[in-house]
Amino acid sequence: MSKIEEIDTRVKAYLYEIDYHRWSRVHATVNRTWTMTSNIAESLNAVTRDARELPIVELLEYMRTLLERWTNEKLLKAKGTFTYLGFKYNKELEDNRTLSQKLKVRASTDYIHRVLDGVRRYIVCLENKRCSCGQFQLDELPCAHALTALKHKNESYERYCSPYYTRESLLHTYEVPVDSLPDESKWNVPQHIAEEVVNLPTGKRHPGRPQK
Repeated sequence: MSKIEEIDTRVKAYLYEIDYHRWSRVHATVNRTWTMTSNIAESLNAVTRDARELPIVELLEYMRTLLERWTNEKLLKAKGTFTYLGFKYNKELEDNRTLSQKLKVRASTDYIHRVLDGVRRYIVCLENKRCSCGQFQLDELPCAHALTALKHKNESYERYCSPYYTRESLLHTYEVPVDSLPDESKWNVPQHIAEEVVNLPTGKRHPGRPQK
């Protein structure tokens, strides 16, 4: 907040005015993903910047082949993963495990543990899959404090991870193929579509130099 205030004090005031739940994952009233949005439109816009100049049929074919390639690459990567979790989430887990090496734990009950990180203390509830640091319940992946508690209980981490992060789920995600398009000579185009005439859009051109 101090860095934001150095840039523009109005931004800090605005963030406080709209309240924490609108811009902080910890205080969000809905279950958000690791990124603030699940919309991939921006990603597609970035990779299709030049393709948007193509005619509509060629543009659609470009998009189809792009998704075909992405699906195949993700499927091969999932097949080449031999851990319980996918590569990205397994690396995140390993990073948390490294951080957990220096932590100390005190058990309160079978599921509630107090984890000490220097002068800081965190409360982990394995039953509800929550930690006072907020990372456990947000990422749906055991944080360093939760891994310390699991190690103390001599319990594995698998049941405390989101099922969507598993290798099995990734394989199911990309097992649906992107259908190939036959040669244009073999297309079965209805007569009323073939006879359709598409005219240029009507409307007044905006003033100023076009961006492209």
